[in-house]
Amino acid sequence: MDDEKALLSRARALDEEALSILFDRYYEPLYRYIYHHVGHVQVAEDLAARVFHRLLEQLHAGRGPDRHLKAWLYRVARNLVIDESRRRKHRDHMRLDERLTDEEQDVPEQAQANILHRQARAALEKLTPRQRDVIILKYLEQYENEEIARLLGLSVGAVKALQHRGLAALRRHLHRMGAVEKEVKR
Repeated sequence: MDDEKALLSRARALDEEALSILFDRYYEPLYRYIYHHVGHVQVAEDLAARVFHRLLEQLHAGRGPDRHLKAWLYRVARNLVIDESRRRKHRDHMRLDERLTDEEQDVPEQAQANILHRQARAALEKLTPRQRDVIILKYLEQYENEEIARLLGLSVGAVKALQHRGLAALRRHLHRMGAVEKEVKR
């Protein structure tokens, strides 16, 4: 954490080496976080780059994060994802990367995998934005509850509640789509 504070201090002074280290450290996890939300490689790359562009704009203007850089970066990424999802609602087409297939799978396996992928993505998109954030950070990005709480500005209890409700909602949505055989009752 002290390392991050020192790097952020140097970055605020527009030290190129510090900015490069921050980019190298945070680009890949931010890209994955965004990709899990948007499901499209090029869009995720563009949005991840925009996160760092916003950071540079803020630092050049003498603003930006004074501490908790990682949380600030994820908040910017989340806001960009929300903006992108609003734009995407007006487009109804299959993404190119969902059409690509693994040449080693046979056609029925490819078809089944594509169907399950689309059902899982559709179910994830039906969650509330906060539930989706928690599920992605917990199960796809493998963050601990404490880190998720810090990144999203929530309490650990709120993260656990969102996780519980999100998983229950995912089960319900997947059951309705026929992706799971039976709904688990609690």
